[in-house]
Amino acid sequence: MRIMIVGVGALGSYFGGALAEAGHDVTLLVRNHAHRAAMRENGLILHRDGTEARIPVTVVDSEAAGQAGIADIVLVFTKTGATHAVLADARPVIDETTRLVSVQNGLGNAEMLADFVPMDRIIYGTTMAPGDIVAPGVVRTHGQHVTQFCAAGTDPGTAAMADDLARMLTDAGLQTRVNPDVDRVIWAKVSFNCAMNSLCALLGRTPGPLLDDPETKALVLATIMEGCDVAAAAGVEVDRGALRDTIEMVHREHRDHKPSMLVDVENGRRTEIESLNGAVVAAGERLGVPTPRVQTLLALIHAREADYL
Repeated sequence: MRIMIVGVGALGSYFGGALAEAGHDVTLLVRNHAHRAAMRENGLILHRDGTEARIPVTVVDSEAAGQAGIADIVLVFTKTGATHAVLADARPVIDETTRLVSVQNGLGNAEMLADFVPMDRIIYGTTMAPGDIVAPGVVRTHGQHVTQFCAAGTDPGTAAMADDLARMLTDAGLQTRVNPDVDRVIWAKVSFNCAMNSLCALLGRTPGPLLDDPETKALVLATIMEGCDVAAAAGVEVDRGALRDTIEMVHREHRDHKPSMLVDVENGRRTEIESLNGAVVAAGERLGVPTPRVQTLLALIHAREADYL
């Protein structure tokens, strides 16, 4: 199976590197010049729970994407605001047999991929894998995590490819499963990120210090429950007890991980707030569910972005 990874930040590098290390045919389409140059020269240096691996990877830029050949799967890791741009770069490797896969943050990712291929050729889901770019060509990850996805339509070929990809990722050390009920998982993660990502970004804290404080921990939980209320109104029942368990696991195992939104604010970049809090607020308004905490955090991130954009 020929795979192209687009949106090669921390997670795209991690997944692509793990698949390459396991012997799969993987090409990384890397837009960032420094990251691309470092991997071409030194391979990907991947730190996993205290161990280091130097992994040779195939890297191309946007102009050379077509040299990779037609892909069976294009895995999309970019932030939602850049989805159309990176898939436009990847067009030379997409034909009528290619499946697009998204495990991106936020709501509505499958619908964005459907601008490029029919919905029957889309696999969508989410991942709880953490990752940080330590330096160009150097990525760090840690702790336990699960990736879940399913075929968006009813095409048996796409379903079979989802099964194959899940096995490949799991064999490469990335625990993955096909879950037909993945919308519950997506809504759970969106609800979680509406609270954790925005508060970490606003307060300049990683999850450990944020959740050490009883007041901010209570705010996190209350904000998450607002997202769950919107999901319920949309017909998706999120396991609220499991989300509370996730908070405790993150507090324990991911204390020093920097959420991407905090990294974006620190580097003066646009965040993913619209696909998270913005999407939940819009859904809440449409469904008649109040979201005062989610909406407040949305407004505060907008104000923070206005300082540098």
